[in-house]
Amino acid sequence: MFHSLMTTLLFLLFFTSSIFSDIKSIDIDQLSLQAKKEHKHLLLFFHKDGCGFCEQMIYKTLGNNEIEDAIDKYFIFVDIGIDDEGSIQHRDFTGIKHRYAQSLEISFYPTVGFVDGNNSIVYGAIGYRDIEIFSLLLQYIYSGEYKVMEWEDFKSKVEFESED
Repeated sequence: MFHSLMTTLLFLLFFTSSIFSDIKSIDIDQLSLQAKKEHKHLLLFFHKDGCGFCEQMIYKTLGNNEIEDAIDKYFIFVDIGIDDEGSIQHRDFTGIKHRYAQSLEISFYPTVGFVDGNNSIVYGAIGYRDIEIFSLLLQYIYSGEYKVMEWEDFKSKVEFESED
């Protein structure tokens, strides 16, 4: 009797803690300050439940070891599942994740956004990116080339240099 009661209590404790662990607030303002101290950018990853391209991005692209290493080194990763509970704080916005995406006019998923240490969104990319293109995109941001060159020009430059 005691054993089954303890098992039930442990199960309930685990179940309720796992439910509430998904409900979290994300303070992009604070994370931006942290990014500034660490000389990084925020990488905001917007995705939704039931999206095949989102799953490919998660498991293929973001799951790649080289991509993971680059993200760990140069970015603070912010996972924004728009169907998840929890809230977002960013500048004048406070609200649920889905509304935050709407406030940024994001309507296609996956989408990535990059925020600098000054709390400004500096670049966004809509849609699935394979490992090669996403790696270039990360390089475009962490190198600071986004400040002086358009994405297509950067991509062409890197592709041209790799041909040599």
